[in-house]
Amino acid sequence: MPHKDSEGNILEAYSDEIHEDEALIWTAGSKLQTELYGMRINSIMNMHYYGTLEIKEHDMIIYEGIGYKVISIKEHKRFKGLEIERL
Repeated sequence: MPHKDSEGNILEAYSDEIHEDEALIWTAGSKLQTELYGMRINSIMNMHYYGTLEIKEHDMIIYEGIGYKVISIKEHKRFKGLEIERL
């Protein structure tokens, strides 16, 4: 959750709570994503999340021991479609 420090800088903090749920994760690389993210495309993954957690943009997800920030969420009937970026 973003907050300001005493000098007015915006800082992001993440919960230490751990959840394990089911998700499919694969590298981003569609033509649209490549045009949208440019050189950042190499650090972006797509994710279909099938759990019940309330995931919001800017939340952090750990995948294979690496931290990712949620940059986009699309709600679908059976899952959430997320784009996540390596921190």
